[in-house]
Amino acid sequence: MSPTEYAAPGPGTPRARPARKTAHVLAAGLRRQILNGALEVGHRLPPETELSVTLDVSRETLREALRILESQSLVEMRRGRGGGAVVRRPDPVAAGRYVALLLQVRGTTAADLRTTRDALEPAAAQRFAETCGEEGLNYLTTLHEAERAATGDPLAFATASAVFDQAVVELSGNRCLGVLTGVLREIYKGQVYAALESAGPAALVPATRRILAAHNDFLDAARRRDGARARRAYDGHLARVHRLVAAGRRDRRAVDITPWWRAQAVRAVDDRSQRAATTVATEIRSRIADGRLGAGSRLPRVADLTAEFGVSRPTLREGLRILETEQLLDLRAGERDGATIRHPTALVAAQLTGTVLESRHVTLADFSRALRMIEPVMMRAAAGPEPAALAVLRELECELAQHISETESFVRTWRRAVFVILTGLRNPALAVVAEMLQWVRTGTEDAVASGAASLPWSTTTNRKAHAMFTELIGALAEHDGPKAEAVWSECLDTYSPFIESSDLGRRLVVDLVE
Repeated sequence: MSPTEYAAPGPGTPRARPARKTAHVLAAGLRRQILNGALEVGHRLPPETELSVTLDVSRETLREALRILESQSLVEMRRGRGGGAVVRRPDPVAAGRYVALLLQVRGTTAADLRTTRDALEPAAAQRFAETCGEEGLNYLTTLHEAERAATGDPLAFATASAVFDQAVVELSGNRCLGVLTGVLREIYKGQVYAALESAGPAALVPATRRILAAHNDFLDAARRRDGARARRAYDGHLARVHRLVAAGRRDRRAVDITPWWRAQAVRAVDDRSQRAATTVATEIRSRIADGRLGAGSRLPRVADLTAEFGVSRPTLREGLRILETEQLLDLRAGERDGATIRHPTALVAAQLTGTVLESRHVTLADFSRALRMIEPVMMRAAAGPEPAALAVLRELECELAQHISETESFVRTWRRAVFVILTGLRNPALAVVAEMLQWVRTGTEDAVASGAASLPWSTTTNRKAHAMFTELIGALAEHDGPKAEAVWSECLDTYSPFIESSDLGRRLVVDLVE
């Protein structure tokens, strides 16, 4: 792509706007070109001087836009001769590291993670068994052999076991679900590693053999195309993993991801300087996770940090830049004090995950099918909301009644009501997943509302949905989780066919998100 093909801010964008706001507009335009493939992975953007002239922005504005894209894992800033901004594919591992930190800061427990895995993975495992081909089975068999070969190494086994589990979800055919489980996989791996490492040599082999046996049972059921049996086997696998990570009454303690990060940092890279930078980033990230560095805290000055870690200034700067791209530090050139700590937020976690969803060409129909698998379980967990939230839901119920014949308003009120319910989830991991889903819902709301309004039977469907929503509120108020799950499942079954069978459902999320 030639420099003249890069999209500048739209006509009429005034140069006098504050640089940061213009930078966001510019970043959004480049972001869309990256996600829809107009700018391919590995493509090197022109030098700053040339690109700032082409886009008619200052170099300061351009640099801010590129930093935004770097924080979203959409470009990589390479140093030295031949460096510059290079387009990259958003990585669920980077998003997963951020989500893992967020979950630890929020006090997530092993029990919370078990509930979340139960909501996301068993249905996908069943679908894989019912629809898989020989190629998928052979691939899983290869992964199973890889984890068998890693039984004596806690780090290698935790990684190999997680790769197997993630492959099951991805091979089930739902890209949206694959991304959601992918960003949570980091914290799952961390808990398995910590449990195996603390078990000691005598208990290590029996513990890994139990996980291998569960995976073997699942593979056997999948080879027979027995979905129900495969689901039971996968449920058994999750139960064994939970018993491992919850041993010694750890199921109600807050998880600790830092041993996993530190073990990874030791083995991560061969380059000595890069390994040192990764170690610096890992240690500071770990201090955020365990509460020693709070939001707004200042790091020591560069000279003090280089002395503490025993590294050069360039190595330290590289370590700090890793954290800056993870949106955990604010680095300000010229400031005499140290960098400022930024605590992880659910909004940033949702944005990072949403970017991965867009880059993986997830369709709206795929997203809808994922909702049908996930959200009913969330509604079960949301039973018994706070009185204030229940009062808001009753007000929204009245609003829905008023908008039955005004579909666009009905859809928007509906989204607000779902958001109120799911923000009340007491399980931090489920709550973060809900934020991820809400990010897509909000971004695609206009397209869905407009599409639904054009249907001749929309008023009838809205009336039925309102009745089910009234029933849902009753179940939530009565702390009846199973009923709330059943009602919401029926409700999604009412709406979903419209999306999944329409032209709208075949459109990519990246083309719909505003």
